[in-house]
Amino acid sequence: MSKFAILILLLVVVLYSSCGNDDDPVIENEEEVITDLVYSLVPTGGGQAVTLSFRDPDGDGGQAPTLTVSDSLQANQTYNGTIVLTNASDPSDPEDITTEIRTEALDHQFFYIPGGGLTVTPAYADSDTENNPIGLLTTLQTAGASSGTLRIVLRHQPDKDASGITITDPAGAGGETDIEVTFPVSVR
Repeated sequence: MSKFAILILLLVVVLYSSCGNDDDPVIENEEEVITDLVYSLVPTGGGQAVTLSFRDPDGDGGQAPTLTVSDSLQANQTYNGTIVLTNASDPSDPEDITTEIRTEALDHQFFYIPGGGLTVTPAYADSDTENNPIGLLTTLQTAGASSGTLRIVLRHQPDKDASGITITDPAGAGGETDIEVTFPVSVR
């Protein structure tokens, strides 16, 4: 075989191997790693704020996460809620996931699901550019004394236009769950 033929063959092999496979999957947006969730509830008329915190620095496996609820909610009160998420898996370089969710608001939605007899009514206080809810900001209205749980769920790429989904019912939303945490909560 001539040097010219070898050169052409080598060129064809290099060009062929450098071309990507169009069938390779493209990961559009990986799920967020979330190690910390803090839901702060501030009474609208003033008073003591209540903080619900979840911390799991080593992620799934290893040590169990810690849940902290700073106090009981007051009966017949409206609270303004703010949620903050962090990826602190590298303690020397924590990542603010809240900013990422705000930036990618069309692809995220929080759900707040009371259970076990807890008498609270959550409502969205923010929306994305298509006027669909996000849930980084909420209001929470308490009724009389009660106790139960408040489950907070963040869905990635939910169908925000799905029929029947509400702040307390993510059943039809679809998407992937980025984080789901259940807190014991009481109203006094």
